[in-house]
Amino acid sequence: MSLRTRRGLAVLASIMMVALACQGTPGATPVAPTIAPPASDAPASDPPTEETDPPASEDPTEETDPPASDPPASDPPASDPPASDPPASDPPTSQGSLTYALDGEMTFLTPANSDVPTSEAVQWLYSGLYTYDASLTPVPDIAASEAEVSEDGLTWTVPIVDNATFQPGGRNLTAEDVVFTYEMSNSPNCRFNPSICLAFVTVDDDQDPETDPVPVLESVTATDDRTIEFKLASVYAPFLTSVLPGQIIPKQETEESFARFQANAENITVEEVADLQDRIAADAGTEEEPNPDANPVQFRAEIEELLGRASIELPNQDLYPELNLDTGEPTGNLDEAAYTGALQTLLGDLQTTLESDAFDQIAASYPLLDIQREPVGAGPFYLTNFSPGQSLSYAANPDYHKGAPQIAEMQLPIIKDTTAQGLALLAGEVDWIYSVAPDVLPDLQEADNIQLAEYADFGYFGLQFNLREGQLFADKAVRQALAYCIPKTDLVTTATDGQGVPIYADIPPASWAYNPDVETYEQDIELGNQMLDEAGWTMGADGVREKDGETLATNVLVRAGQQQRIDFMALLRDEANANCGFGFSTKEVDFATVLLPGLEFPHVFPGTTEPWDAYFGGWGTGFDPDPYALWHSSQCTTKEQPDTYNYVCFQNDEADELIDQGLVELDQDSRAAIYQDFEAIMAEELPYLWAWSDIAREGLAATIGTTAEGGFQLDTPTFFWEVEKLTNQAAQ
Repeated sequence: MSLRTRRGLAVLASIMMVALACQGTPGATPVAPTIAPPASDAPASDPPTEETDPPASEDPTEETDPPASDPPASDPPASDPPASDPPASDPPTSQGSLTYALDGEMTFLTPANSDVPTSEAVQWLYSGLYTYDASLTPVPDIAASEAEVSEDGLTWTVPIVDNATFQPGGRNLTAEDVVFTYEMSNSPNCRFNPSICLAFVTVDDDQDPETDPVPVLESVTATDDRTIEFKLASVYAPFLTSVLPGQIIPKQETEESFARFQANAENITVEEVADLQDRIAADAGTEEEPNPDANPVQFRAEIEELLGRASIELPNQDLYPELNLDTGEPTGNLDEAAYTGALQTLLGDLQTTLESDAFDQIAASYPLLDIQREPVGAGPFYLTNFSPGQSLSYAANPDYHKGAPQIAEMQLPIIKDTTAQGLALLAGEVDWIYSVAPDVLPDLQEADNIQLAEYADFGYFGLQFNLREGQLFADKAVRQALAYCIPKTDLVTTATDGQGVPIYADIPPASWAYNPDVETYEQDIELGNQMLDEAGWTMGADGVREKDGETLATNVLVRAGQQQRIDFMALLRDEANANCGFGFSTKEVDFATVLLPGLEFPHVFPGTTEPWDAYFGGWGTGFDPDPYALWHSSQCTTKEQPDTYNYVCFQNDEADELIDQGLVELDQDSRAAIYQDFEAIMAEELPYLWAWSDIAREGLAATIGTTAEGGFQLDTPTFFWEVEKLTNQAAQ
């Protein structure tokens, strides 16, 4: 998979779970989903993306806030936009409004989005086959009932309701729309968020090492207008929890948008696009001999001109701020290299579209279509106005299949500073913020007009060790000794101001597969020193241990601007050095220009000459605990696969066997037992020194409520799952 797919996108998408009707028998052993949990090196809030400060090791998927200055006007594509006439009549039961603050610019207002702010915005516009209730139990949404699963676990039959409609327009949603969505997802040219691109999820259907793996979804068909049949190539347990896309897109409206794109691109030839791509590639050099003086920015004007002739909307420059390498703060200038990279992505999509046949053309061109700015979905609300860089406006879907929403309209202002969001909430200027900044938390907790949703986050952080032979922490005894040398619970409490939950393995406490009984390594300085002595590390004259001419010292890089991570590593450094003779130092560096390149093989950070020994980062995870992409031996990075997610190169036969078992076990309780055994191995082996998982917080005005039975359950990320029942008494 390309770097664009693996690391350039945040894997933060709605993850839907299909209820199991009939239990199947184990089948072929899956090879590996070629996509991974969102990397997490971002502020802690919503799960799956490098969006935790708290996915990840440095969360390649992390969204960087652009400068606070007003963005330039962003003209939509020149082509005629899809019709956007609102429904004929306003819903008689909907009243009042709700203001939901966003903390960043919008990208694609469809399932192609890959950033947190846009994901938060579009969740109100679409519906999926299934959704999670407040207890994270899967329940039907557009599906009319639970899925019927064949005895062998390979055929899934899903009936859908007959009253779901797309807005604006009011067209009835049918099985053909569902099939179209999944075929787009299963296309080799899929441009959805990669977490829902099924073409990238492959299995070994014949267990023959000589044959290539195949996509897990073998086919999807409509057996009638209201029934969809999925056929899998192999039993694949995450199909229940993380494979099905969360949002159904409209077939007719997408095809109409594609027809407008084709008309606009008639004057663009495959040859001129290929010529430009060839010149860009020649400037970059080869993988074996990269050009140290490569300058892709020189092609910026040419790419913009070519995309403009195809009426393709150019990227919003506010999404690509230049950052100060020392502070991580925006300088107010454009990061021309990053912006040109975004242009190259669009150019690549255009080339793939022009070179593809039939249906795969639509899939490849999806991010280029005008439907990205005029979204059509079957959710509880639909878009009525979009002012790039400023706000979005929604109206209630009067024909929503679960009943017209109680709230008539939503305003979604873009307020990039999370502290400013908190102050706006306190002042009554907004009703809801989905991420509470630590500096305003005390005021929100004391305010009578505010209620807080607090729940365990699905991400985690840790000190990640390069486990390859010859690296400083290749010896498990050294890793375990370090764990005994520090008071981890105290360090977590201090660094996170009591907002982090200490963890001891990779599945966070919020998961149904969490194992609370693994080794916790309570501080024992005497034992830690004894283990280092036995491993041959003797104390040097300068207080740093040494062995065979090598010192037990390394410089750990931490993402600039992420204070909790910076503070934790500083505390760990001081304790480990003073208590046991380690020689840790730490350095704050930029994520995109320093950390991200070092996560690819051979794992040498820019400005250094040798692979790193340890680095501090984190991951955001989804509701399904499948650890294949992060921990299976086959996913260890190499020259041949430089950008997989197991870049620490953890390899353990027993762990691999458990991971494989978990991929084909369809019973959740049995899967949980498998993963708890896996967690015991992870706690023993310590490929990371596990640090903490965040407590996520959302702030809501006290006037927001629900007519749902039992009211809000504010201790779960899906507390507002019955969206149509939300109310806002102050706005009535």
